[in-house]
Amino acid sequence: MHEQTGCFGSFKRRRHMRVEPETSHTRGQQDGPITSDESEPQPQPQPQRYPEMPPQPQPQPHPEMQPQPQPQPHPEMPPQPQPQPHPELPLQPQPQPHREMQPVIEPKPQPHPPRRVTDDTVHASDRELTSTTSNRSRLGEGEGRRNPVRDEDLRENLISLKPNARTTENGQAEELKTSAIDLFISENRKAHRTDDYDFQQLIIRRGQVFDVTVTFNRDYRPADDVILVQLATGKRPLESKGSLKRVTVQDSLTPMTWGMQIKENNGNTVRLSIMPAATAIIGQYEMSVETKSTDSSGEKFIHRFQHQEHLYILFNAWCTEDTVYMDSEEQREEYLLEDFGYIWRGTSHWNRKLAWKFGQFDDVSLYSAFWLLDKAELPILARSNPIQISRTISAMANSNSSDGGVLAGRWSSTYPDGNNPLVWTGSTEILQQFWETKETVKYGQCWVFSGLVTTLMRALGIPTRSVTNFDSAHDTDASMTIDLHFDEEGDVIDGMNDSVWNYHVWNESWFKRPDLPDGHDGWQAHDATPQELSAGIFRCGPASVKAVKNGEVYLPYDTGFVFAEVNGDRVYWTVKAGGSFTKTNMDKNAIGTFAYTKAVGSNSRDNVTSEYKYPEGTEEERQAVKFAFKYSSREEYKDDIYERPHVEDIHFDLKLEDTVYAGKSLDASVVVQSESEETREILVNLTAMLNFYTGVSAKRLKSKKLKFALNSREEKRVPLTIEPDDYIAMLNACDSIKFYVKGKVTETNQSFSKQKDVEVEKPELQVTASVSQLSVGEDVTVTATFTNPLSIPLTSGQFHLEATRMKPKTMVFDLMGPAGANEEVTMDAVKFTSTMTGTHHVAISFQSNELTDIHGECTVTEPSS
Repeated sequence: MHEQTGCFGSFKRRRHMRVEPETSHTRGQQDGPITSDESEPQPQPQPQRYPEMPPQPQPQPHPEMQPQPQPQPHPEMPPQPQPQPHPELPLQPQPQPHREMQPVIEPKPQPHPPRRVTDDTVHASDRELTSTTSNRSRLGEGEGRRNPVRDEDLRENLISLKPNARTTENGQAEELKTSAIDLFISENRKAHRTDDYDFQQLIIRRGQVFDVTVTFNRDYRPADDVILVQLATGKRPLESKGSLKRVTVQDSLTPMTWGMQIKENNGNTVRLSIMPAATAIIGQYEMSVETKSTDSSGEKFIHRFQHQEHLYILFNAWCTEDTVYMDSEEQREEYLLEDFGYIWRGTSHWNRKLAWKFGQFDDVSLYSAFWLLDKAELPILARSNPIQISRTISAMANSNSSDGGVLAGRWSSTYPDGNNPLVWTGSTEILQQFWETKETVKYGQCWVFSGLVTTLMRALGIPTRSVTNFDSAHDTDASMTIDLHFDEEGDVIDGMNDSVWNYHVWNESWFKRPDLPDGHDGWQAHDATPQELSAGIFRCGPASVKAVKNGEVYLPYDTGFVFAEVNGDRVYWTVKAGGSFTKTNMDKNAIGTFAYTKAVGSNSRDNVTSEYKYPEGTEEERQAVKFAFKYSSREEYKDDIYERPHVEDIHFDLKLEDTVYAGKSLDASVVVQSESEETREILVNLTAMLNFYTGVSAKRLKSKKLKFALNSREEKRVPLTIEPDDYIAMLNACDSIKFYVKGKVTETNQSFSKQKDVEVEKPELQVTASVSQLSVGEDVTVTATFTNPLSIPLTSGQFHLEATRMKPKTMVFDLMGPAGANEEVTMDAVKFTSTMTGTHHVAISFQSNELTDIHGECTVTEPSS
């Protein structure tokens, strides 16, 4: 395997991963050079910040940008090059190795005016006033516009960033110089609960001290010497922007401010305890030690020593002053440190869990999380705020409008140039492909986006979980109702309805909301699935779950959209031939029937529906809905919608199973029972559609329309049978059959409407491991089998595997030849080697041209001590 190296350390390309030539498709990347005066010296190449990033093009003089003899009010600009990453966000240069520093040379006056830069290189103070996720260009030129200083020029001119020593002309032996820094990486990582991360650089959590030892050329004398630690992050670190911190010795340390104390003084070795503030910017930092000393004659010396390696600061859910603080250790273990979990899918009547490897400690997870913040041009100061982090990650997990996001969404019957979303078993395979190519990975759907976001947010230190909402509505017009339309014959009218997904998976992250009124801290819902625009970008949230429950749809961000997903009322309409609409009935219990997530410390599900809504039918629930309705686009019609006046003496019911096993037939029937003393004329329309889980119909399977007389107290049934051949051809794309019932009583105008989804149940992979316990360095072999339930062969079969705490981390195997009808399908034994302590998991999926969404898993524990 080929090993990649960079400032993040090294990692290896995994087996069976697609490797393409490195590209430069970063937002704002230019093909052309940065223009400058021809005589100005060109900057030296900078070390790369991330592995596999291609070298950035060096600035070259451009003939069009030479000084003109006469000032031009509107100089002609060169052709627009490809966009370049924002100056604050391009990758940071690597610190230089430890070396003896030379005297500082003050920067000479520039012989030329500041070079002009291209339109996209607006620096931080400008960028903080504009959108952070769109390409921007300057709207004009002239002496009235400030010319931004290039990042490398700013760093070159900042004395505090120069790793040099300032001495007298001859130097003195009394000068205190740093010769080495020991970061106590293993000890600090264990104390900060970051020792599970793959790459072995120092990773700490803000609001918690970490220790370092500094070795000097002589004994440290507190009366004569001053020690200062400097930490810088971002491309343009400035004290005024909070991205450069000069940490001094304090009498006491508090998590609310940066500070340090001398823990031990052992002559020429000093142990320091450094406190990064609980409000610190998260990211990659350069670390320097600055010493100030005075000799016997009063001469002052300054020496600065820059450490060779970067360190990384994350959010800290163990720190009470951090906005992501969580007071339950069990929840912190689950929502931050658990690297394997489950996501629920199916219908509200029948659902099952999908094993998912989050893999937040894998090398590509933290690499990608930081890289996406840069790619999104998130201002450096915003990186201390989990609200902005969640909005950015939700936007960048999906790829839209060439924004360079990770995963493209596709809901279709075919996926010719990518993977069917059903084959993914975790986030690592997706992120490996993304990191190696820097190109969008194809394809994802809601549970894939959610699993990916859980990975990225946990990697950054924000407690996060995936939540599944069953019967999840998509309110397209902010009406706060979910509308379904029939014609007068009882047929569904396509193109007029709000969609109701069988399930929809989003994320919740735990943090405080100082931007909202008191009482809205805690779980915040956000969603990376590209559905609707939020501030011009496909993302959703974060919306306070407490605000959703109380119907406070006016609070940011996108609370109204989330409210309608879990708590809207389904309204059925009849569209008459003349074009008028009549409300036929309403179902107040059809939306947001259940919300599930993985339970803390268990593999079972946790029903969190009550966190989003009051119990259906209670006064609190109705009040929340009516309160939200005040802000809907249909507020003036609420009285008409919620009224329900007419006689109902005929009872309709839809009878069918919750699931049908793939390859089997399905029987459904409408039961009509009279409670009237008179004969009634009944009209019934029963229709079966093969649907995507998003509620979109792919194929009309069968329908039956009947008109009949129903005598007093009589009961009749209207049956409909779906055969395997009716649905088997599209089983790969559509996994549910939706039944619509429309009934009407001629004499009383009573109307009945109902729909129900039946899940097509697939077989499970039976996964077995050769051992039940595993120690570091030991091997385990894994096999998997299932029986083809179809009467046709399975072709182009393929297995995808992801493993935790073992290598290889991901694997893909092709099935040799087709699998016969109703025959057993077997995956050959695969060997894994344990690389870490803890519980080991393997998640496996199978796909073929005829059948997919076949999943299984196994677990191997570590021996008890």
